[in-house]
Amino acid sequence: MEAPRLITLTTDFGADSCFVGIMKGVIKGIAPSAQIVDLCHTIKPGNIREAAFLISKSWRYFPERSIHVVVVDPGVGTERNIIILEKGRTIFMAPDNGVLSYVMDDADRCFVVDEDTYWLKPVSRTFHGRDIFAPVAAFLAKGVSILSLASHISHVKRLPELVVKTKNSKVIGEIVAEDSFGNLITSIEERHLKGRRIERVFVDEVEVYGPVESFEEGRGKGLSCIIDSFGHLEIFVYLGSASSVLPEWDKKRVVVELS
Repeated sequence: MEAPRLITLTTDFGADSCFVGIMKGVIKGIAPSAQIVDLCHTIKPGNIREAAFLISKSWRYFPERSIHVVVVDPGVGTERNIIILEKGRTIFMAPDNGVLSYVMDDADRCFVVDEDTYWLKPVSRTFHGRDIFAPVAAFLAKGVSILSLASHISHVKRLPELVVKTKNSKVIGEIVAEDSFGNLITSIEERHLKGRRIERVFVDEVEVYGPVESFEEGRGKGLSCIIDSFGHLEIFVYLGSASSVLPEWDKKRVVVELS
């Protein structure tokens, strides 16, 4: 017999939100043996792209039968669908707002969650995480088939691809996410550099120190950069917050000049 499925939760509810605990209570009430992992609850409110990036970089580190629930859902209460993505033996569930764009490929199967027998009643206008996502995830963890909970769907919403452009000896990208330290993760990956040496890095017109080999090398240097654990160029301030230095970071361009 296979072990119970693991459920991860990613939301923009906040680390100290009772809503997260309520979702866990619903899951445990239906599937007491389900394991639950809090992946992240500090996505910026309504920031679909940040959540899409985070789940795309995180899911591979979990067992293949995991169920990844993403509730970053500014369209809650509207006609937007809730979808299930089946990727091999791994399952994702999220609103149909593009948040699964960066994990999805043409070989995956998509479903719309439409069998309300498995939902909590009444369904609220504002907390589908409790009323739909949590119970459906719990029933999936118990072994209920996807087709008992949902129907095949052929089209789902996708976000634009992350910006990475190469022009002459420059790689141009964007900032896509902020971590809990205030570090800013860019769309530029080490592979985009194609083995060439970085000469200078700019965020808009601001030059960034580095790249460095460790965070401590950025001590006293202000904005610095490093290739992070995801293989992306990351902007940081040693023992500080790059996001505080770069407000409205999601509107800024990153330029890497190569030798």
